[in-house]
Amino acid sequence: MKQFPFAINTIKELQDCVEQVREESRQMPALSSVLVSVFMDTSKVQMLTDIQKGVQAVFPEAQIIGAVSSGELVNGRLLDQGVVVNFTFFEKAAVRVFAYDFQERKSNTAGRDLLSILQADKEAAAVEVISAGFHLDINPFFKQLSASRRKIVFFGGLADDGSLGKNGLVFTHKEQIRHGVVVAVFSGKDLHVQAKSSFGWKPLGRTMTVTRMDGDFCLQELDGRPPLEVFEKYLGIRNTESFLVEALTFPFYFERHGTTLARHPRRCRDDGSMMFGADFRVGEQVRLAYGDPGEIIDNAMSLQEKMASFKPEAIFVVSCVARWMLLGSDTEKELAISKHLASSAGFYAYGEFMRNENGEIMVSNMTLVTIGMREGLSLGRQSNVVPPRPKLNQHRTLMTRLVHFIETTSQELEESNRKLKHLAQIDRLTGLFNRGETEANLRELLKRAQKLNEPLSVLMMDVDDFKVINDSYGHAVGDDTLKKIANILQMNTRRGSDVPGRWGGDEFFVVLPGSGIERARIIAERVGRLINEQAVLEDGSMVTTSIGVVTAASDDTPDTLFKRADGALYEAKQIRGKNNVVVH
Repeated sequence: MKQFPFAINTIKELQDCVEQVREESRQMPALSSVLVSVFMDTSKVQMLTDIQKGVQAVFPEAQIIGAVSSGELVNGRLLDQGVVVNFTFFEKAAVRVFAYDFQERKSNTAGRDLLSILQADKEAAAVEVISAGFHLDINPFFKQLSASRRKIVFFGGLADDGSLGKNGLVFTHKEQIRHGVVVAVFSGKDLHVQAKSSFGWKPLGRTMTVTRMDGDFCLQELDGRPPLEVFEKYLGIRNTESFLVEALTFPFYFERHGTTLARHPRRCRDDGSMMFGADFRVGEQVRLAYGDPGEIIDNAMSLQEKMASFKPEAIFVVSCVARWMLLGSDTEKELAISKHLASSAGFYAYGEFMRNENGEIMVSNMTLVTIGMREGLSLGRQSNVVPPRPKLNQHRTLMTRLVHFIETTSQELEESNRKLKHLAQIDRLTGLFNRGETEANLRELLKRAQKLNEPLSVLMMDVDDFKVINDSYGHAVGDDTLKKIANILQMNTRRGSDVPGRWGGDEFFVVLPGSGIERARIIAERVGRLINEQAVLEDGSMVTTSIGVVTAASDDTPDTLFKRADGALYEAKQIRGKNNVVVH
């Protein structure tokens, strides 16, 4: 396997490149397949037909795949309005190219068709997907393909010409598509593929919940408010002509199925909602994120170390355009880290495609994806030398220091917020949940128990003659009595499952999810007995309690359950003469 990437600007340069690789191909012991990847600036699109003809005149069997893109990559270098033509020669593996126009065939149908091809090809090792089309509905396509064998690597990205609201262009040697995908399927029992991704963005500020969407790509509300308000309030970014440039490097950051994802806005509507190139789901919790240049370089170093051990013969690269915008003149320092490993080519995307450990094919932003390929074993190849960490330009070094400051202060703020939240939930005297948090837990646990048809019981408890204890022994003794009772409740309920709380004054309330009436009765009787034994007053007098026990019915609400527990407590205290457990 050999790869030869070129940067060209004219058809004459293309002809020279084709002639050079023809001579190189003649030196190979065997040639099973040829893939030519083409990525071009929108200003060069008039060259496309001539490029296709020029390649196939010399390599008629060549499969061509490519796109108009916002940035072209060749051997760790970023082109300025150029064309990348990348020749990949295989000695044993096969490459097949397909095109799916979503205006002629629905996304779901196209995915199902490609899935059948992959299921029939037992040697399929990797699939490259390049898409074009503003807000292309690619999720159904990927949902179908996620059912393919887990070992198949998926990579690629959303390419377009950078003009908001306009479709880009993807193509093969036969077709040109402005609303769909082109696909390359790599097959071979001796073909080895490794995919690695690098992130580098960190969460910033508070967590927000997606509360309203218009389709998959239009985020209408976060916590009930338009997302533009978040950008205006925290970043000072308003809905102007420069919105995309200003907002691109501040994506929303979240996790889905254990995978960290990011979404950068593509456009802001007049009502404050935002259009994205990848999907959100109602209920997902997101935060703003910021890029750390130092972290990005460190992640790229780690990525190439892993790729070095794989020892690739060819590298394909897809990187988010936001990384370019953030790193600026330091962009090539990230890209050049891997150039000593093997020849590489790729493009900058508005969405990167990758597969997680669960087999789900996902769209992300802000990511650098590197795919290494080789034919056969890596035995006998020399290990590649890891280059030194590149130095960032001075202003980005300053940015790294500011990022570190933001990260540290954010961590301190999060810790303070955790402590404040804890204080808001906990009764300070006893350390149990306070009434508000106990009620909130009761609502959630009752709803869950009824949905799953599981039992749930509650205890409501009152200290007998507590006013007498306070009046006779003093409030300090009364407080100590409540602490002892709280400790007994904590020691005799399941940590992380049951919810013992202080209802107020000398009243306690315990929620027992998963517990039927018999277990609840046993716990209540044990707690009452232990209070008699352990919460002894200084003159030897015994402290007693009255406890009401009920199990939730299928039609109970928190209010009706509380009233029934209160009724059982009343019977234990007023009718049966205190120091009793009454089960209703």
